[in-house]
Amino acid sequence: MSKPLPSHAQVVIIGGGIHGCSVAYHLAKEGWKDVVLLERKQLTSGTTWHAAGLVGQLQGSHATTAFAKYGIELLQDIEAETGQNPGYRRSGSISIAINEERLAELRRKADFASLFGIEANYLTAPEIAERWPLMNPEGVLGGIYMPSDGSANPIDLTTALAKGARMHGAQIFEHVKIEAVEVEGGRARAVCTEQGRITADVVVNCGGMWARELGRQNGVGVPLHACEHYYLVTEPIAGLSGNLPVLRSYCDGTYWKEDAGKLLFGFAHFHPRAWGTEGIPDTFCFDSLPFVEEDVMDVLELAMNRVPVLQNVGIRTFFNGPESYSYDGRFTLGEAPDVKGYYVLAGVNSTGIQSGPGAGRALAQWIMKGHPPIDLSEMDPKRCEEFQTRDPYLRERCPETLILTYAMHWPGRQRETARNLRRTPFYHAMKARGACYAEVQGWERPGWFAPEGVKPQYDYSFGRPSWFAHAQAEQKAAREAVAMFDYSMLGKLMVEGKDAEAFLQRVCTNDLALPVGRVAYTLMLNDRGGIESDVTVARHADDAYMVMSSISHTRRDYLHLRDALRADEDVRLRDATTAYGVLAVAGPKSRDLLAAVADIDVSNTAFPFNSLRHFHIGHAHVFAQRLSYTGELGWEIFVTPDFAEHVFDVLIEAGRGLGLRLAGGEALNALRIEKGFLHWGHDMAYSDAPHQMGLGFACKPNKGIKFIGRDAYLDRKAANEGPFLCFVKLADPAHLLHHNEPVVRDGSIAGYVTAGAWSNSQGTAVGLCLLAPPAGFSGREALLGGQYFVMVEGREIPAEISLAPFYDPASARMLA
Repeated sequence: MSKPLPSHAQVVIIGGGIHGCSVAYHLAKEGWKDVVLLERKQLTSGTTWHAAGLVGQLQGSHATTAFAKYGIELLQDIEAETGQNPGYRRSGSISIAINEERLAELRRKADFASLFGIEANYLTAPEIAERWPLMNPEGVLGGIYMPSDGSANPIDLTTALAKGARMHGAQIFEHVKIEAVEVEGGRARAVCTEQGRITADVVVNCGGMWARELGRQNGVGVPLHACEHYYLVTEPIAGLSGNLPVLRSYCDGTYWKEDAGKLLFGFAHFHPRAWGTEGIPDTFCFDSLPFVEEDVMDVLELAMNRVPVLQNVGIRTFFNGPESYSYDGRFTLGEAPDVKGYYVLAGVNSTGIQSGPGAGRALAQWIMKGHPPIDLSEMDPKRCEEFQTRDPYLRERCPETLILTYAMHWPGRQRETARNLRRTPFYHAMKARGACYAEVQGWERPGWFAPEGVKPQYDYSFGRPSWFAHAQAEQKAAREAVAMFDYSMLGKLMVEGKDAEAFLQRVCTNDLALPVGRVAYTLMLNDRGGIESDVTVARHADDAYMVMSSISHTRRDYLHLRDALRADEDVRLRDATTAYGVLAVAGPKSRDLLAAVADIDVSNTAFPFNSLRHFHIGHAHVFAQRLSYTGELGWEIFVTPDFAEHVFDVLIEAGRGLGLRLAGGEALNALRIEKGFLHWGHDMAYSDAPHQMGLGFACKPNKGIKFIGRDAYLDRKAANEGPFLCFVKLADPAHLLHHNEPVVRDGSIAGYVTAGAWSNSQGTAVGLCLLAPPAGFSGREALLGGQYFVMVEGREIPAEISLAPFYDPASARMLA
């Protein structure tokens, strides 16, 4: 007779795959013993059981690399704790390149791994052939060897985690079908099953490919979709070494690993298919999908050419099974934005075995601490817009993630599916003038503008792509004449009501008791003194403010403001993003341009920095605020969509004699980096404090109302601990910076580049970077000593470090 379900648990976890068992293990191990895990069938029976079991540490972000590194540590230790062997083999891995750009990518990834102390060594083609004699070395230029990589048995690893969870007090129940998660008062309260109801303080959705449908029942968006994923296993191969490293050939779209005397090889498909579009059968349990040869024939031919023995050996297993992929290639990990106490861990893009232990630990720590243990903002469910969690979008976008798994991970690579969903009022006018569009949160945003006779189409490189010169010309126009950008997609959140000022004073760090018509840059902090967001706030009336957010964080900022509201405050929030088109003009001739079209005085006296005024351009009523994200004199002009193209035309005509040039996001990013302007999510996040980022000027601890996080901010400021944001410039203009390049001081890694670009005004690559002071020192000033280099594709490039931006550090041009 099966054990009855308890009536209550502190935490109920739904899903018995690698992630659910990892969360249960880490919670119980830390003393949260009242944990119940519910599995619909048997542990691992969804997608975990058929995973290839690869454990690789060449990852693309700080969080996922930390997860993978911890996963290796757990695999080495868990058998001693539980008695269950996870099937871990430290065979190492080799990733090969058959073109120069792939080799550059692998070298950049190896540089990044050094930030975590992960060993990564460059190998020549003959050295690779010596370690992997079955490989055809034709065309192989070299590769990266990771000695601590390997593989694990997915079922055995999950069993070890489950056994450890039980040993520490958690309860695990199989064959329990979930009917619903009960939500009351905006909080998860209970889990209802066919065998009874369990009240809970916390519910964790680790439902794998079922997580999306389970979340949808409570309005929780889980942006993933199951896709078909193939691998094959050969017949036994005589003399095959059991210590063969895992081999990855990204250009061939294939990986190989030794599997009990056989070769297992799998694919990143060129013809992906979403699966379960009509729902997943209730009976699904250790199931596989039909193997369709046409779907993998092209990549199979590449695999047989790279490892010729496959042409002569039989295939024992043709396997096709579902794996969950997200729309943006990122995990979903964290608390649901609209249901408190409801957490999600799902959609890890076929990396569950290497990431599951670390991701489960991170979510367990989040639950126990009440906040993320590290910067997990890239995975936060708050990042998703509503349309990005709906099936039509996910069916189209998620299979592309599968394709891109082994594709080149270019800087700024654009998605090709689910495009042209959100267009600004200037879309067609700018497209007609050569705009090459990038996509952010569904918005089409000009990346750069193609001159006459040039096709507006992205190509990619770690060096200089074909459009490099065009974006440089846009930078030059902003610095020497005037450039115009489309800012329409930036978030515009209205905060209205008689308590609007008091509310924003409490939520924001700057003093927002502003006169009507004034604008201020401010931060919003959490209780730990970390930066939850940076925004610009304009006062439109005594009882009305506009909060302006970056494109990718509008929803996140809205949710942050919403959650900070008190029941007794007369405050209304609304998203007015689509109510206005916005054109930003920037450059030393921007005042001349505005003066030519505006019916007001735009002199420095009449229209000072950080002010807002209403006026007319042509026949249209507009308002503009004098701000700059370029570091130049500039304005942001707001106009309703009906008059938007009219205002655009008037500005274009007036700018003909001033050297006006349309400019896109590529130029804007370089301009803001050389001026030292930050971007939340790239250069800072909620784990960073204002003093680290040089943003103490935006914090007013002595204003009349105590802002959230004030005491923690003051404590962290007094402690003066790093790392600290500063500015880096390469001595050699031949190299480019993008992000995550390690910064070396006196032979040791001191930090990394958060954002980089090639600066037209500086004539070389510049970047923002986070650096830790030398041991025994504190404060930013301690960073100035020593000799600095930046690692770029395995080479140390001499660099200059500065505590002030390289471009106009006194902001004289912006304030002119």
